[in-house]
Amino acid sequence: MRVGQHGSGPGVRTPDGSSVEMYELAEAHGEDELIDKAIGPQSSILELGCGTGRITRPLLARGHRVVAVDESAEMIARITETETVQATIGELRLDRRFDVVLMMSYLINVADEAERLRLLRTCAHHVRPGGSVVIQQQLPAQLAWPVVLESEHSRMEISEVEHLPGNQVAATLTHTRGGRSWSQRVLTQNLTEEQLAGHLTDAGLKLVRYLTPDTSWVLATTL
Repeated sequence: MRVGQHGSGPGVRTPDGSSVEMYELAEAHGEDELIDKAIGPQSSILELGCGTGRITRPLLARGHRVVAVDESAEMIARITETETVQATIGELRLDRRFDVVLMMSYLINVADEAERLRLLRTCAHHVRPGGSVVIQQQLPAQLAWPVVLESEHSRMEISEVEHLPGNQVAATLTHTRGGRSWSQRVLTQNLTEEQLAGHLTDAGLKLVRYLTPDTSWVLATTL
């Protein structure tokens, strides 16, 4: 388990405490449409941290060619529609370049700065010159206070929120669906615009623009 992160609930969990079974039940919520509008048609995509394929499959359905990467063998075992690679993202070095490198799920908000740089260097290593790196970042308001978010089929409770030195936040996320619950303790780093731009530069990338008004989706490219 990573420092500051762990999980509980039914089924297998990944090193950061994520539940494989919970991710298998999750649906896309328009992320594939947003990504599709930001990149070229039939792009080759390296998806870092693909999980069980929640976004992989919609991107394939839109005509893109996706190589899906995750460190969890149990996660990528659920993906049979395309090529998969089991690897720790920071250590991944394929002998290929892609039109797009995609890193979702707030991976950039990892609390360890050295690991964050390793993740971004993996993005830079695998994107072709002039290609696109699409990153989803966590916004400070997302884990700012306890809250319960409910939809027709699921419930998510954010509790035990701790604001820590260095603009880090720890919180417990409890997902309930179909009478089953999974909890995950997370530790994340909120990033200022200046910090994000600096990290990108250190990895050999530059911020091009934000894909959403709230700045949660970032488009970068090679320097």
